[in-house]
Amino acid sequence: MSDPDGGPEPGTTPSGPGTTPTGPGTTPTGTGPRGGPVLVVTAVELELLEDAHDRLLDATALDEGAARHGRVTGSAPGADPPATPERARPARAEALLSLQGRGLLDADGALTTGTAFTDLVLVMLDVRLAAEALLVVERRFAGAEERPDLRLLHLIAAGGVAEDLHGGGWHGFDLLVDPGQLAEEALAPVLPPDARPGRGEPVVLDPEDPDAAADALGAGLLAELTLARPGSGTEESVLLAVGASGCHVAWAPGTPREGPPTARAPDDHPAARPTLTFAPTSPDALRAVVLEWVSRVVDPVPSPRHAPT
Repeated sequence: MSDPDGGPEPGTTPSGPGTTPTGPGTTPTGTGPRGGPVLVVTAVELELLEDAHDRLLDATALDEGAARHGRVTGSAPGADPPATPERARPARAEALLSLQGRGLLDADGALTTGTAFTDLVLVMLDVRLAAEALLVVERRFAGAEERPDLRLLHLIAAGGVAEDLHGGGWHGFDLLVDPGQLAEEALAPVLPPDARPGRGEPVVLDPEDPDAAADALGAGLLAELTLARPGSGTEESVLLAVGASGCHVAWAPGTPREGPPTARAPDDHPAARPTLTFAPTSPDALRAVVLEWVSRVVDPVPSPRHAPT
């Protein structure tokens, strides 16, 4: 999504007081159809946004409770934030100035609202906190360093928030509502546009030795995709290898679609490390799997209704 109200340009480093300068090639950029994240923040800036969001929710809950009991109170978005260790204050002060310069926090460190951009950021924080499921995409080995090291999709019925975590400490955020686009965003960091269907027979490999796995499959990229639910843990997980021999996947043991059986150690060697069977697959088959994961949580976008003529 684009920033309609003067926020940082998608895919660019935020500017203003307290931002951290970066050199060429270090600014996070988007890799999916959205073209780049609508919000990019440092870890400290994200911590301040989370604190302000918590304060807003606490104030809202207080007002709602008072209203149910016939009392009228004023909201307290400017309430004093939690005490911060002294040694962390300089970094937080710089981050606060940066977020204030972008219109996200007010002089009291509270979330601002009322513009398309600030309201979008509030919605993303809401979705991130209320997610019904989390789709985790982690690169274990790859040469595409311009892509995020870790992409999280926080999913609810109405859509999801894509969160990128880069090696330099940057977090990039965007809001998406279409299950198909969310699935594409999940795969964008780990499935190159020129990826080909896998070739050859299934290969049994040791997941604890990624270099050997990469060599055996001719893979330039190894990644893990996991769908998890709060309170219940992993629902499904798959390892992906992409390279000269195409795409191969290995389903984690115990998942519903484990696929080819995982090789198990003999009974007399219970301490032996587990192995996984990587079987050839196609990019389209992988997209279908991830779309099915997303669709377990996210509702389809309704088709537009045409006005009667």
